[in-house]
Amino acid sequence: MHHRSLRRAAGLAVAGLLAFAGAASADMVRSDGDVVSPGAQTFVDLGAVAPGAVIQVEVAFELVCSNVRHVDAGQTISLTLLASQAPAGGAVVSATPASIGPVPADWPAENADCPDPLPVLGSSTSSTVTLRAPTTINVGYIYTVGYARSLSPAGSNDAGALSGTATAVNFRLDVATNTPPDLTVPGDATVEGDTIGGWTAVYAVSATDAQDEPDPVSTCSPAAGSVLPLGTTTVDCTVTDRAGLSDSGSFALTVVDSTAPGLTGVPGDLQVKSASPTGTLVSWVAPTASDVVDAAPAVACLPASGSTFPVGATTVTCGATDTSGNVASASFVVNVDYVPVVTASALWHEPLSSDGGTFSANRGRTVPIKVSLSVDGVARSSGDVSLRLAPCGGGAGGGGVVGPLTMTYSGGRWNVSLDTSTLAGACYVGTASIDGVDAGSFRLELRGAEAAKAKATARPR
Repeated sequence: MHHRSLRRAAGLAVAGLLAFAGAASADMVRSDGDVVSPGAQTFVDLGAVAPGAVIQVEVAFELVCSNVRHVDAGQTISLTLLASQAPAGGAVVSATPASIGPVPADWPAENADCPDPLPVLGSSTSSTVTLRAPTTINVGYIYTVGYARSLSPAGSNDAGALSGTATAVNFRLDVATNTPPDLTVPGDATVEGDTIGGWTAVYAVSATDAQDEPDPVSTCSPAAGSVLPLGTTTVDCTVTDRAGLSDSGSFALTVVDSTAPGLTGVPGDLQVKSASPTGTLVSWVAPTASDVVDAAPAVACLPASGSTFPVGATTVTCGATDTSGNVASASFVVNVDYVPVVTASALWHEPLSSDGGTFSANRGRTVPIKVSLSVDGVARSSGDVSLRLAPCGGGAGGGGVVGPLTMTYSGGRWNVSLDTSTLAGACYVGTASIDGVDAGSFRLELRGAEAAKAKATARPR
């Protein structure tokens, strides 16, 4: 059968079904049997189907402003199956109700002209039409489905508000020997993890069908976009055509993690001192690690932070390990120097008391300072020995720090002459040190007028 005769047959079917339609003097309700393509398609070619196949088609509707008779604002148009025609051996199994509206408040009022462009209101719900194909192989089978329209709530001129008394849609199909769809899936593959927990699945699956237009759409589980865990996952795919025939396939994706974690925050070489010849405790801020797949790689250093390190150089190795066993490592050196604690003591001689104590003198007097020094309990007659004077109470007595004044060894003791006329303050604490270690102190209080500002600081001897 030629397309011209098919369309003529469709036209005759519609004419027969809607022979009672009135004049187009009011708003129109048009059907759309192809909701994917733009515009209202009242004649839809469904292509080839298998003998006896059951096909479901979504039919939408639209209300188009026309002439001067109109549906009232706020009304809803209900569309229900009125009548249908099917070819011999075929059937219109069902057509669910649909609706348009409520009509908006700005819809043209009764007896008002339609504006340009014409207002169009799409359906709120569509109708699902179920067709059954004949079992005889042939082409050009025509189906017609007509819908009755009703308005609610009741309006002022419902009888004349819509053009005609029914809205129809026509379908054409061919019945052919059906073949299953052909599913194409990718081959097995190994992929590198790219997100926490595994790999974000990206794959392409396609299907073709000799009878369906467009080709049926396949589905897969797990779906593309899912996160596949480490290891092997089988992806199962299937596709079903409109006749219910299907094809399936599967492929395996093995997700691996071969990338080591990133290790940051490893300390540089450390230099520490120990007062003990056996070493000392050494601590540092632990390094951190990040990984593409593992959210929390394990981080450890050997020896660990807080361990006792011996005198000398010790290499510390820090490593980060992810759940796949990939390891990143870095090292640094802890150098421990043995620096024994040195203690020094002082035995003061006249005019000071042996323990230093407090010594009072008239300002201007030169005071002979004499002291015997011992280091770690051993008397010392050599070394770098000096006397340092600091204001009492951190400066409350006036003046600044004086010295260091070099002391010399003679007569079995260390000596220096202190000229008090050079001291600006009234009270000082004198401290003797040997080789940088403080040995002992005394307190010096001066009587009489303070020295002139020009003599505030005595020069070292």
